[in-house]
Amino acid sequence: MAVFDGVDVEGIAAELGSYIEETTPQNLSQGVYFTTQSAPTCGRARAIELTERVRPILDALYPRWKDENTEDEDFEFGAVRDACQRLRAQIASHETIGQMLAGHDASPRLSANQLHSQVWSAASAQWSTGHRHEAVLAAAKAVNSMSQAKLGRRDLSEVNLIQEAFSSGGPAAGRPRLRFPMIEDEKTRESMTQGALSFGVRCFQAIRNPVGHLPNEEHELSEQEALERLAALSLLARWIEQAELEAAP
Repeated sequence: MAVFDGVDVEGIAAELGSYIEETTPQNLSQGVYFTTQSAPTCGRARAIELTERVRPILDALYPRWKDENTEDEDFEFGAVRDACQRLRAQIASHETIGQMLAGHDASPRLSANQLHSQVWSAASAQWSTGHRHEAVLAAAKAVNSMSQAKLGRRDLSEVNLIQEAFSSGGPAAGRPRLRFPMIEDEKTRESMTQGALSFGVRCFQAIRNPVGHLPNEEHELSEQEALERLAALSLLARWIEQAELEAAP
């Protein structure tokens, strides 16, 4: 597993094993006195010392250890000891499991049907027939139509429309703006507006225009390239959808 690449797994395993062995819990019951509480065999002072040695190991190689190993009310070092046992088991099996999972990519996947509905509904028909170039073009046109409908502007399109929509200037008659009033911080709100403007303009300049103006053979797209372009258009569509219309009084 990648988490163990470059790590002295034998040394780490030995350190964890030492902790597990020395902190073996022993019950504190004596004579007729019975308690569920336990103490580490090595003594509390030594256990604290050992704990400070293994914590950095757990934090680095098993960052979820605090969430996955609950505190034991009866044994102070129970959670750390359980985490050490889990990590040592992972180390012992990582080579075998790694071989069994060879080639498996656990990275997140981009699902096209989870893109903005306007984007994927426009692109899906062309995509299903293998026309990725046309699918991206259809999605860009859909975002443009969505923007025109929201702003009530059929006189402008694409780059000019986005520039008008997110302009820093106030709205005028027949020229509404798109704003993000749900963002409370003023600077962040202004930054978001300018960012949406720049991003939208670049989407039409660098995504829509090439697929619209160049022949397919001069701008053929791989599946990954097309998905990335659809994802960018999907993000722009979501921002346009989330923005609120600000009209002139």
